[in-house]
Amino acid sequence: MSNSISDFVVKEGFFGEAVLIAEATANTPVRGGGRAVKYPLMTENVALVDVFVSNPRKASDAKVMDKIILGRIMGVPRIQDVTENGRVTNSFVVTTFYADSADSAGLLDLKNFKKSENQIAKIGTGNGDVSDIMDFDKTFGELLLINSVPEYFRNPVTNQLTDEITNYAVTVRSTKNNEIYSIDVLNLDSKVKDLPPFTKLKFDTPEARLFRDNSQAENIRVSISMSAQDLLEVKEAVKPNTPQTPPASQGQEPNKSKNN
Repeated sequence: MSNSISDFVVKEGFFGEAVLIAEATANTPVRGGGRAVKYPLMTENVALVDVFVSNPRKASDAKVMDKIILGRIMGVPRIQDVTENGRVTNSFVVTTFYADSADSAGLLDLKNFKKSENQIAKIGTGNGDVSDIMDFDKTFGELLLINSVPEYFRNPVTNQLTDEITNYAVTVRSTKNNEIYSIDVLNLDSKVKDLPPFTKLKFDTPEARLFRDNSQAENIRVSISMSAQDLLEVKEAVKPNTPQTPPASQGQEPNKSKNN
């Protein structure tokens, strides 16, 4: 089972309209490796964020205060260690944002730029929570059910399992990246427990947290813990049967009444 991730698709419109607030710099080193064009941006929903474009051919020249049109944005998480006296004392998640492309739409009309009432100063993923940022459907695609098992409440005093179900641990395969994941389904009345294997599923109100799994130290990717209110069956659309009119035979004359 994987339950790890190397990158994820950011929700469309998460940042909103963007404006360049400092000069874009080419060939900028990126934490975690590689170089890219860096665009320091203010957006409607995030006051300050650096967005990188790896392909310089898709990173257009822009001036400060230009409106920037971004292509699809990916989040690339990594674990940042806190060391003290040469020992790792803590760690947290840092996410770098990459856009497929960045184009200048010319000088921004400040009258039309409206920051969100809920604008945040910057994106903080230190606690690993990416529920509001990640587009789950585009990151994982459709999910294929492998199995579903109930998980029971463990009495903290006796350390014994009770007969009280807390959630269903559902194992699925992502059709997008062909990996296996475990998802906690919180709806105790979920139909997922009765569905046959390989049923196609989709998320209902998902949440995700990124973290370092110390038991998977050899895995350079970041571990992910996911839950959802439910996993819903994806039902195939039924195409209506349209009656087909048999083609007329070539050379066939329409019936004519004969006069005697």
